[in-house]
Amino acid sequence: MTMKKSIYTLLALALLLTSCDSWVENAGTPSNTLTKEQLNKSAMIAIVQTNTISDGPLTAYVKTLQGDAASAAFLALGTTVDELTEGTIPNALLYRQIATDNLTPTSGTQSDLWNKIHNYYARSVELSEIAGQITGANAEQTEIIKAYGKYVGHLHAGYALQLLAESFSTTPAAEGGSVILNKTVVSHETMLNQAKEQYEAAMKEVQSDALKNYRGFDNEAASRQIKTYELKLAMHLGQYAEAKSLIGDALKDGESVEVIYNNDGTDNPLYSAIGPNSRDVQVSPSLEAARTTDAEKKALPLAHASVDKKNPNRYNIYASALTRKGTLTISDENDIHLVKAELIVRGVMTGDALTEVNKVIGKYDTASQLSTVPTLPQIAALRRIFLAFRGERTADIRRGLEQGTAATTWSNRKIKWLPMPEKELQSQGL
Repeated sequence: MTMKKSIYTLLALALLLTSCDSWVENAGTPSNTLTKEQLNKSAMIAIVQTNTISDGPLTAYVKTLQGDAASAAFLALGTTVDELTEGTIPNALLYRQIATDNLTPTSGTQSDLWNKIHNYYARSVELSEIAGQITGANAEQTEIIKAYGKYVGHLHAGYALQLLAESFSTTPAAEGGSVILNKTVVSHETMLNQAKEQYEAAMKEVQSDALKNYRGFDNEAASRQIKTYELKLAMHLGQYAEAKSLIGDALKDGESVEVIYNNDGTDNPLYSAIGPNSRDVQVSPSLEAARTTDAEKKALPLAHASVDKKNPNRYNIYASALTRKGTLTISDENDIHLVKAELIVRGVMTGDALTEVNKVIGKYDTASQLSTVPTLPQIAALRRIFLAFRGERTADIRRGLEQGTAATTWSNRKIKWLPMPEKELQSQGL
């Protein structure tokens, strides 16, 4: 796969593998779908041609699951803060329970997100394992496919672990909790260290001779992709010196990390949830009101969708820029410039913070650009708008970047992480 101006997570019609509880818990091969011999075919991972590498069914499926898990996590996390809230007339209770701070292990409404992240993780681990076992007549191509499959598998296993640790906890009201993974209670700290290890393993494959010597794979772009995931994790953990060491090797202008939806695949889950047909969850009125400049309104256009023909004052606020087949953004140049600005203001690195934020603002409206060096509260406000619906707002409040009313509201919440489903807790005697 050639990665140039954008680093895409290609989304295709994947081979839909049948799932069951035990398969989600343990990254084992499902005997009810394909034989071991079929799974170990190199074409299940990728197809190599002279100048291109195309995803096989197993790889495409993992990338499909990233969109499912990430979007569901972004929606739930956004509802814990001032980004999203329950719909006016919801059919499902998850977002109402989160918004009203009334979600418990017995609620059961969080089980779908729990299963999506665990399935994403299990299939990612499985991809790495199968990639290491594949066989093929062409030894050179087989080595390329092995390295590629392990790179993708490790990268996504790391991100799944990050999503899991940032979404669920045994202690929803406070830091220092744990999560159940593969029938073992794992602390957040340990799990996030495991995520780092997975990212490092992905980088090892990218730097392998098999991928470095193959002209159909953009080695440098893949490296920047991995560094961007590591950068976001470092920022979420408040490890600013670590972030400084990573940012120079992360995305360049014009690049992005995205999940792509095309006409042959499913719809963007964010569009389905907070697009014009939003029902269960909607954009927070406070986020709508926070957009004060033309740049902010252009970057985050919102609209109202009536939910009651007899009462025009009953509506859902939706993100009108989202489209059915539009991309799901994990990170982009806006993210990088705002991180640079924050690190400069914090005194961690040198540079011009004003220039960095104005690169973001000026993309939408030059008249809205700042004239003085931004403060940390201003950067928090900009991140809220320009990085909306990516899980960043929750991370910013958790790490103390936001110090306003939202931080006070957050400190009073019982649910700062989602409680794990009751059956999972009972399985470990918790």
